Amino acid sequence: MAYIFDGKTFAKEKEEKLAKQVISLKQKGITPKLVSIIVGDDPASTLYVNLKKKAGERIGVTVEVISEKSEISNTELTNVINNLNEDKSVNGIMIQLPLPANFSDSQRDEIINSIAEEKDVDGLRKKSKFIHPTSKAVLEILEFSLTKINFQPRNVLIIGSTGMVGKPLVRELRKTNYKLWEANSGTSEISELVKIADVIISATGVENLVKSEWVKTGAVLIDVGSPKGDIEKAAYEKASFVSPVPGGVGPVTISCLLENLLESCLG
Repeated sequence: MAYIFDGKTFAKEKEEKLAKQVISLKQKGITPKLVSIIVGDDPASTLYVNLKKKAGERIGVTVEVISEKSEISNTELTNVINNLNEDKSVNGIMIQLPLPANFSDSQRDEIINSIAEEKDVDGLRKKSKFIHPTSKAVLEILEFSLTKINFQPRNVLIIGSTGMVGKPLVRELRKTNYKLWEANSGTSEISELVKIADVIISATGVENLVKSEWVKTGAVLIDVGSPKGDIEKAAYEKASFVSPVPGGVGPVTISCLLENLLESCLG
């Protein structure tokens, strides 16, 4: 029977520790402030921003939301960010992704890279001092999984390795002793890679991409699919540890974002 990871409980414990750090910062005259910029009216983005705002309130930090119309120009949006870069009361800045379809990938990257490095708490700049919160959450869940399984995994497969979550994950996991395998949703030999993987981390957004029959008995499954899971639910019965969708990586990601915010306050 697989251990089903409860991201909400894990995140709550992290928040309790972060709240104590916030008290300490406020005693030094520092009130952490995150500004989240949302462009357009994507319902999922609005929901996620509201979840961050509530989490911020729970630990005692300020989360300000700036809403811009989808028609805002690249230059105008960059100007908004530049003003926040200069604002000493702001410790963290993030752009809620995805941006509307009228923004190209290159424009998105230009906007992200206009965020000051020390305020890039979402860790999306080409050069950032912070680990992307979702990637950080996956790493923490992977470490936690080792306390719940009775073997030492070796082969780790990241599906979606060239995506926004996958890239920083690959970078961090290359620093470990795991044997790392990479794939994307269109990789032809994906089923064969899944079959040899002790740990499967999937972040493609392709529902049920990973079939139950591919998963080996005892595997660790960390699903980062959104809005639905990448991994078939039937695979849970074969696994030793599962971080599901929903309720797994998502709540931990928000607490990791806030953790980055507090780190930014310390320079």
